[in-house]
Amino acid sequence: MLDDIHYYVSDSSVREVANNYFKTFFKGKAMAEQEMNPLAFIDFISLRPDESTINISSPGPFPGVKVGDPKRWIREKVMPSPNNPPMYGVRWLAINTRSIKKTVKQLLKAGYDFAAEDFTLPTEPDVNAVAMYGFDSNIIVLVERPKMKKSKNPFGIDHLQLLVKNLELNVKFYQDVLGAEIIDKKDRSTVLKIGNHRFVLSEPEALNLSREQVVERDSKKFVPNIDHLGFLFDEIEPAFYAAKANNYKVVMEPRMLMYYDKPTPYTFCILMSPDNLQIELEQEDGRTGGRTMYKEK
Repeated sequence: MLDDIHYYVSDSSVREVANNYFKTFFKGKAMAEQEMNPLAFIDFISLRPDESTINISSPGPFPGVKVGDPKRWIREKVMPSPNNPPMYGVRWLAINTRSIKKTVKQLLKAGYDFAAEDFTLPTEPDVNAVAMYGFDSNIIVLVERPKMKKSKNPFGIDHLQLLVKNLELNVKFYQDVLGAEIIDKKDRSTVLKIGNHRFVLSEPEALNLSREQVVERDSKKFVPNIDHLGFLFDEIEPAFYAAKANNYKVVMEPRMLMYYDKPTPYTFCILMSPDNLQIELEQEDGRTGGRTMYKEK
């Protein structure tokens, strides 16, 4: 299952803004980790208990964590702006609501800007949807689903939109490693289902972008956005070996995460998609589904 959608924000002040954004406007709840050596540098926000969490952290290096080369955090910082060029990877997070009008009114009152009046979803052009700029100018899309399943929270994760250079290669990657199921195809777009989440993969043309506009993911630049996606497994080795068998880029083989030289419940490995979007395969002792522990207020 998709377990976490991880935003790196530009600094610690924006980390608080991002947390409040999801809590205030989308009724998100702060989630707690297991008691064994919890990670202080990540916030976990849940909209619905059966969904992925939205993870928020400032850029590293992170005190107490020794993973990879610490020099990887020495990057050129790109300041957030709606005018920054689109980049391959996650283009937007879409959140569903029963009433866009009501939600938009609340967000406009809070001072958030909307991206385009004539916005359409690449695979559902008839569905009512709007795009807005949230914290750090990240694109958040609201999708109206009047018949969505009732829940204590009227909001939920609708889908993730990925901007890809080569649709066929990316679909194959998510099928080979994550067991993705194709549920719809449109011109230059494919809708995948992984666990209980939908992913829409689109080449630039499907999003009314020219390829000349889109930039590659650059490990030498820090861009505040969705940096990586984490997928929870009962056992990560089969997915890891599937990645190796298909010659996908493995950045880190499975290992336990240590925090201040003490073990954590997490074992994970890091892969790269064909467009260099970081994909983490995760295993957590004692947990095989979504997070259920809420933080105390």
